[in-house]
Amino acid sequence: MSNIDWHAGFVSAMKLELMANEKSLEFYEEQFLDTRKQRFDLLIIKKRRDIRIVNEIGAIFNKFNIIEYKNPNDILDIGEYYKVLSYTCRYLYERHDYDEYATDAYTMTLVRDTMPHKLFKQLPGAGVETEEIYPGIYELSGRSPFKTQLIITSRLTDEGHAWLKGLTLNGTKEHVQGIIDQIPGLDSKHKSLADTVMNVFTGANTPLMYRIKREDKDMCQAVNELFADEIAELKIELTRQIKINADSKAEAEKAKAEMLAKAKAEVEAEAAKANVYRQQLIEAGITPKD
Repeated sequence: MSNIDWHAGFVSAMKLELMANEKSLEFYEEQFLDTRKQRFDLLIIKKRRDIRIVNEIGAIFNKFNIIEYKNPNDILDIGEYYKVLSYTCRYLYERHDYDEYATDAYTMTLVRDTMPHKLFKQLPGAGVETEEIYPGIYELSGRSPFKTQLIITSRLTDEGHAWLKGLTLNGTKEHVQGIIDQIPGLDSKHKSLADTVMNVFTGANTPLMYRIKREDKDMCQAVNELFADEIAELKIELTRQIKINADSKAEAEKAKAEMLAKAKAEVEAEAAKANVYRQQLIEAGITPKD
């Protein structure tokens, strides 16, 4: 599972979750700070501060929204919280417009699949209080100068959050059904994002997908139908690659045959010359040595 691209799946899931407001948002992946040694996973900028985000995961969003994603194998503790806080402070400083935009223009979001129990125990000691304002969405308040939220994707409601809930190692048939239910009506651009999320889910839950394929033909058929265009494109590309490889192999075999034929002709020519020379020696009364 080390080759699962959780980051790509997360960015795609966030774009799908915020699809209703996508024309009002700008997404910037893996933003580096000036040091080039520090970066955060996703920056979302609202084109206007007064835009209301439909999806509750963006309810606290303001102008500049810094988001840190932790995949199911990552640790999320107080150290990670302070790291994101430092990144946000650094980003504010590097913009050089902190007189124009007050600290309330910046928000912090931490995202993880399962509950980070250690972090919840550590936050009170850091002067940070937590309150679950929506299912799976916790507001962190206290000493931080920035509005902050912690999103636990496994605790989000099923309605409207199939994409983020799909980034899990604990997948179920309900997760698959949730994704399937969201896909009809998506255009090719958004279906491509959904495909990325589904690829992450499949890679992280391979035994489940094999079981569905074996036991639930209807669901398996539904997945195939929803991604029929993508599957067709993959088949076309695969056919093209096979043809390229076949052509390359044929060309290589042809070149090899030509090289062998040339070498054989050269050997036969040299042998013919040797026979002529041998005959000349015999005619001159000289017995050539074999």
